[in-house]
This record gives sequence, structure tokens and C-alpha cells, in this order.
Amino acid sequence: MQQDHFGLIISKLVLKNFATFDDQTIQFSRGFNAIIGETGSGKSLILDAIQLVLGQRADKKLIRKDCDFAIVESTFDCTDTTIKKYFNEIGFPFDQDEILIKRILYKNGKTKSFLNHQNCSLNILSSFSKRFVDLVGQFENQKLLSENYQLQLLDNFSINHALASQYQDAFFKLQTLRSDLQKQSQLSLERKQKKDYLEFQLNEFKKLNITTERELELLNKKRILQNLEENKSAISRINHLFDGDTNSPGLSTQVEQLGRLLSEKLLDKNDLGLFAQAQETLTELNYKINSSLEFDFDEEEFETVIDELDQYQKLKRKYGVETERLLEIQAEFQQELEDINNIDANLESITINIKKAQDQAQDLATKLHLKRQKNAISLSAHLTKEIQKLRMEGASIKISLLKTDQLYKNGSSQINFLAETNPGEGFYKIKEIASGGELSRILLALRTVLSSKDSISIFLFDEIDSGIGGETAVAVGKSLSSVSSNSQVIAITHLPQIANFSDKLVLVSKELTTVDDCSRTISIVREISGKELKKEVKTMANLQ
Repeated sequence: MQQDHFGLIISKLVLKNFATFDDQTIQFSRGFNAIIGETGSGKSLILDAIQLVLGQRADKKLIRKDCDFAIVESTFDCTDTTIKKYFNEIGFPFDQDEILIKRILYKNGKTKSFLNHQNCSLNILSSFSKRFVDLVGQFENQKLLSENYQLQLLDNFSINHALASQYQDAFFKLQTLRSDLQKQSQLSLERKQKKDYLEFQLNEFKKLNITTERELELLNKKRILQNLEENKSAISRINHLFDGDTNSPGLSTQVEQLGRLLSEKLLDKNDLGLFAQAQETLTELNYKINSSLEFDFDEEEFETVIDELDQYQKLKRKYGVETERLLEIQAEFQQELEDINNIDANLESITINIKKAQDQAQDLATKLHLKRQKNAISLSAHLTKEIQKLRMEGASIKISLLKTDQLYKNGSSQINFLAETNPGEGFYKIKEIASGGELSRILLALRTVLSSKDSISIFLFDEIDSGIGGETAVAVGKSLSSVSSNSQVIAITHLPQIANFSDKLVLVSKELTTVDDCSRTISIVREISGKELKKEVKTMANLQ
């Protein structure tokens, strides 16, 4: 049953201080591995250990008595490039075609998990196992019982991969646009509530016509006007000294009197010329002092300048910034207001794009549903044939498909895998079937038909032989052998009819050992293959 195209298999499982296992290493082969042994020997513990390394939550009760910790470590051989790419993408690359997973359980309930020598979360291990490993057991509500997964199985059977991928891209685009519309609508509500505030703030800015140049101009005017006011009284006193009044002649009158006196009595013609020059200089100085200011002090203008500067200061205090930053804030307010005014246009554009994306997704979903409908009948027939091979005479499988108006991740199809185990009793969802043995065989039939097309590489079958025997057991063995031609199978069985189809037996037994004068039970594993396998199978009747 072994072939060279296996992409992923469990090659080795190491158990230390794990329940009744002291220190055991189990080597698994490709193909069909049957775990056998007496009831209570520890067979199910092996599947429990495998599920632990695949992300199942740990129970500290699994730690061997008087031990501080338990270790479960598994090695997977992997040559599949898709799986290698998957591990690279999640950040846990591996070399030499080996995936290593290790779980450590401590007495205090804490655990540690390692994937390819790196710490990892249980979610990482669980995601890996859900994608590439499947457990089929009594009443197990696993992926095969999930409607989404059933659609994937039907698509695999129908070879719908390209169309399904196109639909999922369109659906993701539609979801993204809907999310964007929701965010933009919420943003629109928040921003419209802010619109009045922004308009009020911008009016404050616009009234001032804020610029750094304008502020400097106002400061300069303030300085000039303040100087005018301060100089006004000084100029008045200077003019009084020059002009005088009725009681006291001013400097101009006194100089004129001095000139007349000098010309009449004391100076010659040349000296009078010098005096005339001095008199003219004094007169020119008086003129310049009075005409040095370009304009008179305007108290109303001064108040206007002071008021405008005060508005600048209020805004700077309000925002705690200087004038340059006020200009940036004004621009930001203006841009936000423009964005608010453009919201309705943006929402309309997104709504139009949603309609286009929805039409595209609906079209692809319809095409996908029609292809599924076409192949559902064929897959139903194949499954019916397989379960009847498994000694479920008269049983039938019917795949029910219903197209809905709602779009989902996998399309608009609603699927139900229905089973009728006895003619005339009616069809029911397979997960609602009461018999665990019948459920196991239906799941096995699904695996038989779809194993060559599915992404699952490893199948774990727990209690696959529950409630069966004789020819039914032979049929189950054949089906397990068929599944193992494409994927690794590890199954617990009590029946020689099933074990006879295996490529390797993992025989679990219990032994008593003495440690410090105390008797302890340990589980021992012996691997059997080749010619010895058939001999061991003949003795299995005594194991039941």
C-alpha cells in the first residue's frame, strides 16, 4: 500500500512520563498503521498524544505519577512544497524535510509548545492540524461534519478550485467594500457633528486674515503710534519754548530782538551774516521737529490695531502655538471641512462599487452552485456505493444543495450531507445519526472517495470498528487500505479482519515493573511489519 507520493506523514512519536508510558519511541510507516492491544493497554493514549502535538489542550492528569512533567514529541516527514510554503508563511520554516513538534506538560498545569525549535501557540498547532490531519471517531464533529468543509469536499470532487478561488476573491472584495462603507458612514456621522465646530473656528481665522506679515505690520504700527503719543507732549513744550506766549516771549521772539540789538549797536556787517545763519538754522530745526512725524496720532486707529493684535494673542493662547502653526491649523481645519463636504460623494461612489462587486460575486456564486448541483448527484452515488461496500446494505447518501440569496465565504450554496441507513426510514444529516458505528463507516466512505483529492495527508481513526465484525470488518479494512494509498492512516482496532490490511502493527501491552520496591504499570510498544504481521494478526482473536 505504500507509495512514494506521500507529502506528509508522522514518522516518529516520543512519549516520556506520559500516563502509563515511561519512555517510548514509536515509529510509524507510510500507509496503514494499525494500533492493537488488549483493552486498557494504552492504545487510545497514543492517539491522545498525537492530538496533543496537534494543538489539543492538555490535562495534567496525563503526567505519569510521581513525575514533574511529561513530554510528547513528534517528527513529521514532509516533502510537499505547498506544506513547506505554508510553514514559511507562518514563520516556522524547517530543514531536511522534517517538521518537529514538542509539548511539555507540567504538574502546575502549565505547558510549553515548540514548533521547529521555536516557541509557538496552540493556535498555530491547531491551524496546522485542521489543514492536514483529520480524526475520525465515534460521534466526532470534525471537519467532515462541517457544512463549509462539505462544500470544499464537493468542490474538490467537482474540480471547482479555480472558480471557487475567483468567487472568494470577489467575496473578499465585496466584504472589504462593505466594511469601508460602514467605516465611512460612521466617520460621516462623526464628522458632520463636527462641521459646525469647524465652521466656527474657521470664521475666527478668516476674520483676522492671519498671516505672519500682517502681524508684523500691526506690531510696527503699534510701536509708531505709541511713539507719537509719547512725543506729543515733548513737541508741545519745544514749540512753547520757540513761540512763547503773551506773558513770556519765546526763543524766536528773543532771537529777533537779539538780532536787532546786535545790528544797531555791536556788530559789523560780516558778524551780522553769521548771526543770520544761526537764526536760520534754529528756525529750520524748529520746522523739522514739527514735521518729523508723517501723521498725527489717531486714537481710533490705535485702538483698532490693539484689538486686532489682541485677537492674534487670544488664538495663540487658545491653541498654545505661535502664528506659523496657527496657519497650519487653519489649513487642517479647511481640509477637514472639505472632506466632510465630500463625504456624501465618497459614500455614493462606494455604494456604486458595492453594487458592482455584489453583482460579480452573485454571478460567480451562481456558476459555482450550478457546477456543484451537477456533481452532487455523482458524488452521492459514489458515496452510496462505498457505504454499501461497508456492509450498510440498503443505505444511501444524498447531498442536498439549496441556493440562497445570501452570499457566504464559500458561495451561496447551503449543503447537507444526508444519509438513510435503512430504506424508507428517511434521510437525516449524517451528524444526527445515532449509531456511532454507522457514522464511522459513512465518514470512512467519504474519506475513501475524496482522499485522493483532499488536502488532508494524515487520518487518525479512533474506534473505527465499533459495533462491527465479520464481513463488515473486512470491508472496513479494505476501505482503510484504500484511503492509505493516498494518505497515512493510523487507526485503533480490535479486529484481525481490519488489522490484516495494515502495513504495520503497533502492539501496545502492559507490564509490571519494580521501582524502589514498588510495583508500577508501564505500557510497552512493539512494532510489527512484514512476515511477522500476519502471524500477529492470527493471535488477535485473544485480544478482544
